[in-house]
Amino acid sequence: MSDIVQEIFSDKIIEPEYAMRSELDRNGLFELADNIKQNGLINPITVRPKNGLYEVVAGHRRFSACKINGMIKIPCIVRTLTDKETFSIMTAENLERADVDPVDEAEHLARHIEMTGESTGEVAKSIRRSVSYVETRLAVGQMPQYMKDYLKHGDLKLGAALALVQITHDQVRKVWVDMAVRDGVSVAQAEYWLHGWKVQQIPGVEQSLTPPDGYEAGQPQAIQFVCAVDGQRYDTRLCRTVIVYEGNLPIFNEFASLYRSSPPEPA
Repeated sequence: MSDIVQEIFSDKIIEPEYAMRSELDRNGLFELADNIKQNGLINPITVRPKNGLYEVVAGHRRFSACKINGMIKIPCIVRTLTDKETFSIMTAENLERADVDPVDEAEHLARHIEMTGESTGEVAKSIRRSVSYVETRLAVGQMPQYMKDYLKHGDLKLGAALALVQITHDQVRKVWVDMAVRDGVSVAQAEYWLHGWKVQQIPGVEQSLTPPDGYEAGQPQAIQFVCAVDGQRYDTRLCRTVIVYEGNLPIFNEFASLYRSSPPEPA
């Protein structure tokens, strides 16, 4: 039996209580509103009865576009749904779209687990995704806010973020993440950075305990890296990422050795 489409007064329809998207693209909404004005609402929105009104379950963007057009009545499919069924439908619809950022997904999934007490396996089955997919999104929810902001704006690749978040030193992690955003590093490069940091945590690895020049107690200190060319330490904000094929490393190392033994005179 097919769903029956009903026309419901727009003032009787309410936004989803827990929308998956934290914000809707304004330009995209106006384009959708214009399309609906010209062609009508081809796909009705799905709602459920709630406290004498109707809550949007699927079609949040379409509902917002209809309101922009000032539609008095909106075609709807009314379904009596539990919170779990609402979650499944809302999530499935949004995951089909590429513009849902991983931070919104993370907060949506975490909120559902908190409300229902379901396991990651149960949630994964409900949204037809793997357990690792759910676990990855939940890991995003635990990231520092600056990493979430980078992910939301598309400045940081998800894979790179998942690698760099494993750096447990807050200040060091912030430096690496900022560099990853600035240089647009690949996931492989971020994982290489993570590997290098982990090596430094091995007991017995020599680490300098001498404060850098200009050190002031209680003041934030710039993290420094050793330049692979001249062997000197520089503020990480002045360093750049380069890619060298491993077969060319002997050539690079020979060049660096020659440079250090006979550096050019200052101009």
